[in-house]
Amino acid sequence: MIRTALAVAVVVGRCSGFVTSATRARTALCATVERSVSDPLVAENYIALGLAKVFMLNGGGSPTAQYLVEPLTAATLETLQLGVPTSYCRVLALTCGDLFDDVAEPSSVNLASLATLTADYEDVKLCEDMIERATAAARTFRRRVEATQFIPVYQTSEDLNFNTDRKRIMDFHFEPSFDDNVKQHSSIDVYGRTDDSDDLADEIKRLAES
Repeated sequence: MIRTALAVAVVVGRCSGFVTSATRARTALCATVERSVSDPLVAENYIALGLAKVFMLNGGGSPTAQYLVEPLTAATLETLQLGVPTSYCRVLALTCGDLFDDVAEPSSVNLASLATLTADYEDVKLCEDMIERATAAARTFRRRVEATQFIPVYQTSEDLNFNTDRKRIMDFHFEPSFDDNVKQHSSIDVYGRTDDSDDLADEIKRLAES
C-alpha cells in the first residue's frame, strides 16, 4: 500500500511538472507573438495591397467609378483566397521597405513601388489614411505568417472573384428626413403603446406646419 501511494505521488508530481512546463512554454510563445506584433516594423516585413474599384456619388447622380489602392490585412487576403466576391481586381505583395520612405517613421508612400499594381489603370488614388492603415495591416502578417504564402513578395495576383454588382459607395452619407425622425420617435414607447396610422399622419402634418 505504501509503495502504491509513493508511485502515485511520483506520477502526479511528474504530470504536474509537465503541465506547468507546457503552460509556461505556451505563455512564453504567446508573449513572443504579442511582442513581435507590437514591435516596430522593419524593411523585410510583408505587406499586401489591393487595387479596388469603388464608386463615388459626387453629390448625386449616377455613381462614377474610381480605383483605389488599399492595404490588405492578413484576414482579408485569406478571405480573398476563398473566392468570395470582391471589389479588388488585383493584389500586389511588397515589403515595408519597398512601400515606405522610412519604415521606422513612415510619412509617405513610394509610388514607384506600386507600378505593377496600377498598370493599365488611369487616375488611381491612394485610400484615405494610407500610412496608418498600411502599418496596421503589415502587423497582421506578423501574427498570421501563413497568409504570406498566397502571394509571394513582388508578385501580383488577379486570381480573384472580382465583382462590382454590389457597388462600394465611398462618399454616401445618409441624412434622415423630417418624416423619418418623427416616425422613429413615434415608434418608441416604453409603455408598449402604438399609434394609429391616421393619428400618426396627423401628428406629422401638425409638426411640419408648426
